[in-house]
Formats: sequence, structure tokens, C-alpha cells
Amino acid sequence: MKSFFCVIVSIFLIIPVFPEVSFSAPDINPDNEVLFSVSARIPGSHSYETLFQKSLETGTVDQLTFFPEKMESLGNGSVVQVRNRFGMIRYSVPTGKIVRIEERKPFVSGGTISSGMLPEMTTSPDGRWLILIEPVTAARGKMILVDTSRDVRYILADSVGRGFVPVSWSRDSSLFVYEVSGTLYFARPESFFSTTVVDSKYRSLGEGTINTVSWYRDSHLMYISGTDVYRIQASELFSRSLYSPLLGYGELAGKIPFPYDPACDSFHVSPDGEAILYSRGNRSVYYCPLDGDDFVAVTKPSLLPWVLLSGNTVSVELFWTPGNTPVVLAFSMEDGKRIAKAWKMTDVSGSKVFVPVPVPDRTVNAHIARDGASIAFVTMESVLVYNTITWKETGAYRQQKPVSVVWGDGALLYIGGTETLDQWNFQTGAVSTLLLSAVKRYGWDEAGKTVLGETGTATIVEYTDRLQWVPTAVSRIRPATSSNKSWRLYTDSGKGYYTNMLYVRSTGTPGGTWPLVREPVPVTENIPALSAETAAVSGVFSHGKRNGNREVSLVFDAMDSLEGLSVILDTLHRYGIRATFFINGEFIRRNPAAVNEIVKAGHQCASLFYTTWDLSGTQYRIDEDFIIRGLSRNEDDFFNATGQELSLFWHAPHYVLSPDILGAGEKSGYRYISPDVMVPDWVSAEQDLKTPGMYRSAYELVEDIVRKKMPGSIIPVRIGKPSGYRDSYLFEQVDLLVNALMEAGYRIVTVDTLIQNAAR
Repeated sequence: MKSFFCVIVSIFLIIPVFPEVSFSAPDINPDNEVLFSVSARIPGSHSYETLFQKSLETGTVDQLTFFPEKMESLGNGSVVQVRNRFGMIRYSVPTGKIVRIEERKPFVSGGTISSGMLPEMTTSPDGRWLILIEPVTAARGKMILVDTSRDVRYILADSVGRGFVPVSWSRDSSLFVYEVSGTLYFARPESFFSTTVVDSKYRSLGEGTINTVSWYRDSHLMYISGTDVYRIQASELFSRSLYSPLLGYGELAGKIPFPYDPACDSFHVSPDGEAILYSRGNRSVYYCPLDGDDFVAVTKPSLLPWVLLSGNTVSVELFWTPGNTPVVLAFSMEDGKRIAKAWKMTDVSGSKVFVPVPVPDRTVNAHIARDGASIAFVTMESVLVYNTITWKETGAYRQQKPVSVVWGDGALLYIGGTETLDQWNFQTGAVSTLLLSAVKRYGWDEAGKTVLGETGTATIVEYTDRLQWVPTAVSRIRPATSSNKSWRLYTDSGKGYYTNMLYVRSTGTPGGTWPLVREPVPVTENIPALSAETAAVSGVFSHGKRNGNREVSLVFDAMDSLEGLSVILDTLHRYGIRATFFINGEFIRRNPAAVNEIVKAGHQCASLFYTTWDLSGTQYRIDEDFIIRGLSRNEDDFFNATGQELSLFWHAPHYVLSPDILGAGEKSGYRYISPDVMVPDWVSAEQDLKTPGMYRSAYELVEDIVRKKMPGSIIPVRIGKPSGYRDSYLFEQVDLLVNALMEAGYRIVTVDTLIQNAAR
């Protein structure tokens, strides 16, 4: 018998961490000033070009265009905050003045270009305060309060989950509520920069997540605990803070019909504070009037107006019109696309009911105006404004593809598009350009003194200062040149952090070559490499190539229940990822429509056998014939449900493996897939009592995965809630997991892609 030996070798890999960034088209003038372009890709979307200018004499770098990946409206619409992976700016609408806000070191000051999705932050309505999460690990970070007026910082919490900033601001910016480890705290932002900071135990509002509070008016908020809704005035928080262990906050405003689940429920208060919209688990939305204590007498109608949402709902947004009429907007995944639906409460035969209202096709987002009288629907191609009373279209913007949209004051909206940042008055139709998002072509004028650019409308403009461009009479951009009397520029491979790098070489004495901008040191990984010969003998594919491109495969196991599937499909859609789903026969029988949605989304579907039974169990006789029949039955059920065939990959329920299981799969033409990163997302608190140390929270699971992953890894994520109690589920943090893998420079691919690349 031939023997095979397992050879373990430790190798260090240096692979591009953020290959979506590339440098191109350097153009130098006689004054040793260089124009160059940096291309960055928004995950799941397109790439965009940003224009920079660097002086080789002074070393200063200036950013000439600013792409609006995300925007916020501050100061009642008088300031537009624009963010992208190169930094953040604020545009004052009354003055046209632009200020750079350095919440992190921007690229023009030597900072790195951030990867993955743009980090979330929250800004006070007046714009003075920022709260952000400074990464510490893949899943957790420090929550930082920033005073932008003085550029000083305070650490609110040493460890919170990344991906979402758990903060809610009062409308007048005087107060905010924040969450740390399931406890809510309140504070005045300026108090953290005073001589003495009040201890957090005197600022505790109660248990819950940030979803358990909602502001209305300037200084009032609602807080939900169980089925009780409390009305709290901001002044009361501080007057009673010293007695908080003895006295609760607020007065009972009313009740909701079910105990509130802070993990998945949400609510929104009406402008007058007399009712709330209550979303229960993204499945049901109730209109609940607040009638105070109902212990003796019930004044609410016996049947509350409500909306039953479809099971594929991903997120729910709640709005109120000026007349305290509620509007429900729900996003779901249908036919592989993100679909929006809306309902508005109205009187029908004397009863309040929610009725469907039309939503523009291909809506990807919606924003309610400050007065609630209008709603802006952002589609793939346009921005359409509807009147919330008549629900009729009152304005349409179609000049360019919108990227981000925010409301200004009155009828003004700010449209951040692929070409420009525009101010649009939807009532008059007037459009004015504030900034350039990108230029189609750029270069110097004939004298090499002035920067020129060509817009998407083929208009030649010239750069003045601070991101401002103006029309010019010049009609010709001189041809680009990569050298002058003193310097030569060229593009080459760099250290590996970015796809490439621009280099500048001195033609003088003694000469020398340097990167045009700072390039970070790439991450190295110590990879234990298993010989390909040994891996092939096992008959199990457990990982792809350990060298080459950084690729991993996320595999989703659909056993029986479907909790989390819609969120997973939406996350994969937003990031533009095609993944592998292993589907069990029980899941197909219970959820045929959900299986069709997986197929329509374009994901690879493989077999998780016909039954959820543990094939290593002894209660039934599990032989080769049983396994072959089970695989065939699953194929037929999948085909009958979808009209498609399963891929010839499989694994048994719970990833159990034996010679019989492996042999039966091979006889059926299947290849067995087993992950090299084990993820105990199925372990409950009860099981942890039997095997202490196995239970891991969702954040801990993300950190474990990022720490254990290697090139070629297969990472399993379970769909649905297993039996027993868990305080969090990995499928709730798939967005964070995907982003953490991207930040580490990994591309997420299907299992067959790993196999194909391993064979090369």
C-alpha cells in the first residue's frame, strides 16, 4: 500500500490588502506639481476616480474632487457633510465655504485609504459633535466622542460592537443616549470635557439597546421596557440622576401589545408624542395610541391598526406626516433584488387601517423631509419626491445617477451623484452644482499652470481652490507628460498594500526613487501549508490554495428554519457576493419560496442531505443505500421546487463524516465539503453548561473567524435559530463578518471557485 506523508510548512504570505485601490495617469508640470488619479471601489458597486495634486517641492497633497459615498445634513440643512474613504468635508450652503473634518487621518495628510464599507458614525444635528467607533479588533472597537470645534476626543466606552454606532441624539443636540453592553446611558456632550465627569452609574437610563428609545420634540423621548412606554423630559434626567437607584425616570405614557424585544424590535414616536409606530421583529407593525395606564379601563380600540409584512422583509423604516399619520416603508429581497413597499394609515368606513401606497420601481432608499410633508425616493437612476398627504409625485431629478441624498431646508435636497454634488429645489426644478464628484478627463493648460477638467457633459472647467471648479474659456487640455527636467514618474507594483503604486524618480545628483504618496506596510500571514497530495487522499475538500490570492468561501447551511435568510441575502446583494448555500430537504419542504429566492439571487446551491437526522446516530440503520437514496431525493425535491439542479457538492448534517458517508457520496457523484474553520454558532447557553467554553457570542464568533481564517478557508454560517437560548446569532452579524474579511484583504467566493483555483 502506498503511503502518503503530511508535510506541514510555515510560509509567510504578503498579499495585497486592498486591491480595489489603484493609482494611474500621473501628469507633471514644469513647476514640479503632479496630477494623479486614485481609483477606489465601493463594495458591491462601481469604482470611482478621485483627482489629487501633489507638490514635489513642498510635499503637500490636495484633493480636487470629492465623491459623495455618504452624506448627512446638519444645522437644519445649512451644512452638507460629505464622506468617502479619502476623508470627510463639510460644505456651508450659505457661504460656499468648505472645511475638512479630520475624524481620522485623511489620505491627503498621509493616512491610508479605508477598505470595506465606509465606517458608520453619528453626528449631532448641529454638527458640533461626532461619535464613531475606532476599530480595536475585527468585531469590536472604542466608542469615541469628538468635539469638532476644538478637535478633542473622549472615550465613551472601551469596547462596543463595530458596524453600528449605538447612539441617539436629541433634536437640539444638547443631549444624547448611548448603549454599552445592554445598558443605556444619557449625557450632555460637553460634560465629558469638563473638570469632573459624572460617573456613569448616575447616568444610567435602564436596560435595553438603543432601539428602546426614540426622541420627539427637542427635549422629550420615549423609553420602552417590557410592555410599558415611558415619557421622559431631558431636564428630569439630570434632576433625578443622583436618586436613579431609588427612583425611575418618566411617566407611564401607554402600553404596547407585546413585550418589547430590544434585539429586533423598533419604534418611532409621532410628532405630538401621542402615539407610536411599533415594529415587531420586522414582521408586524402596529399603530399604538398612548393612553396612559390601562389597568382599569381600556380606551384603545380592540383591534389596533397593523401591517403584516412578508417573511422576506430585511428592514423597516417608520415615518410620520405633519398630521400625525404613520407611514411604513419595508425593504425585502425578491427575485434576487431589493424591493420597497409602503403602507399609509387612513380612515376606511370609520376605522383606521393601513393601505398599500405605490413606491417607484427600483427604489433603494427613502428620506422623509424635515416637516414630514414630502418623501424622497432614491432609485437606481433618479430621485422622486412624493407628497405624503396626496401620495402624488411632485418633483423628479434625473440629471445623473444618485449615490447619496439628504434633505436641506424647505424644498431643497442635496443629490450626491456620480458626477456632481447638486442642490435641487424639487418645487421649482432649479439645480445648482456645489462640488465635482469626479472628472471625466483632466490635465494642465498649455502653460502648465492651471488644472483643467472635463465634466460628464463635456464642459471644460478649471480648478481654483478648496474643491471649487469654475467654467473656463480654455477649450484644450494639454497632453499628459510623465516627466520634466527634474523628475520622472511611472507606475509599478508596490509593497503590496494597494494594487500598484506611483513612483517619482529624481534625474539630478545623487538621484533616487520614492513612492509619490505614503504606502502602508502590507499585512503578512503565517500560513501552515498542507501538501496537495495528502489533501487529495482524504477525499474531502476542506480548503483551497494557501498561497496566491486571498480568497475564502462563506457557506450558508439551511437546515430547517429560515431566520436570518433575508438579512443574509440582502448583505450578499449589497456587497455583490455570490456565495454557496447548502440546503437540507427539510428546509426545501418547509420553505420552497425561500429556496427559490436563493436561486434567483444567483447563489450556488449544494446538498445538505434529505433529512436533518444525525447520520452518525445509532437509532436508525444508516447504510450506503440510505445515503445514496437521501441525496437523490434531495436532488428531486430541489428540482421540483426550483426547476434547477443542485451542484455536486454536499456535506452531512452537522458535518459528521465516516467512510460510509464519504463512500456513498462519491458513488452518487458528489464531493464532500468540510470547513477548516469551525464555527460553533449553533451552541446554546444550555449546551454550554455541558461543555463549558463552547458558547461564543456573535461578536466573539466574528473575531474567532477572522483570527483563524487563512487563504482558501471555508467558513460555515448557520441559517435559522437552533434549539436553546442564544443572546445573539452569527447571521445577525454577517455584514460585520463580510466587512472584516474585506478589511483583511480577502475576497469571498463560492466553493467551486476555490476548487477551480486550487487545481491551477
